[in-house]
Amino acid sequence: MKSALTSSLRAEDEAVRNRFQQAESLLEEKTQQASSQPRNLQQPQKEDALQPEKKEKVIRDSFTLPSGDYELIATIRQRCLKSAVNATKSEVIRAGLHILQSLSDEELIRAIESLEKVKTGRPAGNI
Repeated sequence: MKSALTSSLRAEDEAVRNRFQQAESLLEEKTQQASSQPRNLQQPQKEDALQPEKKEKVIRDSFTLPSGDYELIATIRQRCLKSAVNATKSEVIRAGLHILQSLSDEELIRAIESLEKVKTGRPAGNI
């Protein structure tokens, strides 16, 4: 049992090292791409630095999603990670909202009507 545990720990340690190496290589590629851009695009303009940004109020809410849609969010996040972009679930949903905003009214209605209807609220608990 000891040898099985030891080999399992070694395999997990190797997997973690591989993931870190992949992440570092992607980050290095991103850094190289950013450094290859012209200098004037990388540095913020001095006018913008003098004016503090007004932060928009953030509103918390909750949503009911089918498991397939929840898995779709995870899939999109994984696609972003492959491109060295860490996107949160909230950012994925917000990006989708911005894309929906750009659709025509007909395309928007078709997209909404194609969704599975979900019963809202919390499921009844078993007592």
